[in-house]
Amino acid sequence: MRKIEVPAFDRGQFAAKYGPWAIIAGASEGTGACYAEQLALMGINLVLVSRRQEALDALGQRLAADHGIEFRTLTADLSEPGTGARLVAATADLDIGLYISNAGADGAGNSFFGAPVERSLRLLTMNAANVLEATHGFGNRFLKRGGGGIVIMSSGAGLGGQPWLVMYSATKAFELNFVESLWAELDGKNVDIVGIAAPIMDTPTLRRSTEGLGIDYSMAYDPADVCALALANLGNEPLVLVPDGPDEDKIPQIQADRKTRLVALAEWGKEYTAAADA
Repeated sequence: MRKIEVPAFDRGQFAAKYGPWAIIAGASEGTGACYAEQLALMGINLVLVSRRQEALDALGQRLAADHGIEFRTLTADLSEPGTGARLVAATADLDIGLYISNAGADGAGNSFFGAPVERSLRLLTMNAANVLEATHGFGNRFLKRGGGGIVIMSSGAGLGGQPWLVMYSATKAFELNFVESLWAELDGKNVDIVGIAAPIMDTPTLRRSTEGLGIDYSMAYDPADVCALALANLGNEPLVLVPDGPDEDKIPQIQADRKTRLVALAEWGKEYTAAADA
């Protein structure tokens, strides 16, 4: 399994800034469960969201026993319209300080024209409409409370077109540009956002979707490392691009170039809006 060097960060300060509650959309296993484990270790209470109630209950009960946290479970299908807004409404009584969007996986080998259009629309709802709704709702709550954080799990597939993963690639590109734009707009407001161009990770979803294909799983990353990297970079970077795929040697420069462009556009935008308001 490939490893990532995770920069040190103060987990006590993290919990103080982004607690006392976090919500994880797509929490039942894999990357979402890794996020839950790491946040619980910091003493942050959790709202766990997925379609599988039994898996959520088992995870929440284990983390509560191991770390003394509180938890709440919400069963929800993030490919259904309106689910993002439902998550915001269902947690109105909790002091949420962190929203993690972690749903949206898609198996390889899907033909855009060979599959029913409803399949593509469900992925569009999951990775765009509901991410937008939840980010808008929680983001406004964070602005009112004076602080908070948002982590959007995107994918390296969003860095460019990817055949046989058409809608996944397209919607993950939406997430990357969405995060970058909001990172600039949130500057100075004490609300942080980071997007993760996730690499191939050794998760149950990957194993199920590639069963029988002879995949060498040693090429995949440990999802716990990717989660730790995301949390360490919240408040520091707009995007975290993990080297992966045929152009992985270029990824660090791609990340640097994207940030340089973004900062320049943000400065230009500030001048434009100031002139418009004058």
